[in-house]
Amino acid sequence: MIIEGIFGLLTGIINLIPFELPQIPSGFQEALDMLFNGINSSFSILAIFINIRFWFSCAVAMLVIYNIKHIWNLFIYCINLIPSVNVSYWK
Repeated sequence: MIIEGIFGLLTGIINLIPFELPQIPSGFQEALDMLFNGINSSFSILAIFINIRFWFSCAVAMLVIYNIKHIWNLFIYCINLIPSVNVSYWK
């Protein structure tokens, strides 16, 4: 689902290009369809046993908590780009 969304986003961006790109060969398109169908069926079988949205939310929360110092430093860096502000924490 995530990979399919990324490819959908890329396809949308490519559709904004004013000229036409050549068509994808049918064999490659069939292989991509088979890959996405396998991924979707695997996630649906996995969803029978666990709540994927809950565990994905937990993983995102853990990544944010684990990298809070880096996120804070990025926030402070962006604040310090304003000329009249001079804030320095966790350097």
